[in-house]
Amino acid sequence: MVKNISLKLMTTLCMIALFTTAAIASDMNIKGWEKGGKYDKLYDNTDRDVFKGRLIKITDVTPLDGMAEGVAIIVKDKEDGEEVLVHLGPKDFVEPRITDLRPGATVKVYGVLVEIDDRFEYMAAKLKAGEERKYKFRLTKDGAPFWSLSPEDLKREEADIE
Repeated sequence: MVKNISLKLMTTLCMIALFTTAAIASDMNIKGWEKGGKYDKLYDNTDRDVFKGRLIKITDVTPLDGMAEGVAIIVKDKEDGEEVLVHLGPKDFVEPRITDLRPGATVKVYGVLVEIDDRFEYMAAKLKAGEERKYKFRLTKDGAPFWSLSPEDLKREEADIE
């Protein structure tokens, strides 16, 4: 009985979050992060890569001049110990979705390595933290950023994350 109530409560909370997400999506500041923009064109969906590591820090990032502030994470690569800056997306879109993400978590980053101002950084498509938490920022099929999706498509994609 408690398990059923818990499941119903979790389902209700997820639905509220999805509807809230769709409602506020149009009010986001995504200047410079738009689909088809200069920054987005750096993402080559045919050149995806994956690496594992430990989340060191969550930080703000502005990849190119004139862009709205975004969120990035710094991950210490498990293989070579190098600290990698990973762009997640515009702050207005990302912050509400990563409230449970904490430094120290073991993460698996899916994305594309890009060069910006002579620095190599990652543009994330998906992030897994531990065994349970998954965060998606781009479509797997074509690399389209989630923040550019229609509210209906965003709701459908976020429902598939669970």
